[in-house]
Amino acid sequence: MGKRILLIEHETNLARFLALELQKEAYQIDRCETGQKGLHLAKENTYDLLLLNYDLLDMTGEEFAESLSLIKPASVIIVMEERETLPQHLENIQRFAVSYLVKPFIVNDLIDKISAIFRGRDFIDQHCSQMKIPTSYRNLRLDVENHLVYRGDEVIVLTRREYDLLATLMGSKQVMTREQLLERVWKYESTAETNVVDVYIRYLRGKIDVPNQKSYIKTIRGVGYSMQD
Repeated sequence: MGKRILLIEHETNLARFLALELQKEAYQIDRCETGQKGLHLAKENTYDLLLLNYDLLDMTGEEFAESLSLIKPASVIIVMEERETLPQHLENIQRFAVSYLVKPFIVNDLIDKISAIFRGRDFIDQHCSQMKIPTSYRNLRLDVENHLVYRGDEVIVLTRREYDLLATLMGSKQVMTREQLLERVWKYESTAETNVVDVYIRYLRGKIDVPNQKSYIKTIRGVGYSMQD
């Protein structure tokens, strides 16, 4: 059975076109026009990916992602945004989405991006489950099946990109260079710059670290990052 995608887009013609093109690729598509309806569908169903307009009729993509994180943590999200407004929203988009597309875009670019994301996703999930990578470090613990992270008994809410980064670092017995992390976690983003790794390390530390205590992630100056003692 094909991967299941939720499309949230109020531009009817665009939504219909994208749904038809993605169905040709054997994806199962559900679609709706509002963030509230999208949240309801996400709660009732399991989706492999969510594709949404940043400027929803009833909320922003950031507000949608924040509400979604309470229902389905670490969801895989791609955002569609207008070129004119992307600069003012880009930092927020990068906090919760695994990728974004600038409207108007070529549908084949979207299909290629989705295919590559699923390949990368499947690799990380299989690496975690089948190869039995370490799923705990100090008092951090990965729930691989549900893509959750615990610090002690507390659930730490991460985006899917942050979860993938943490799982990759936790599973490596060696120091990971920025280039290696780009390949593992951002492999479908060929234009990604190496500073995106540093940005997401900062996001991740902001969520998992405890103030005034040693960071879980070590910076190896001139090399990269590690979570090994």
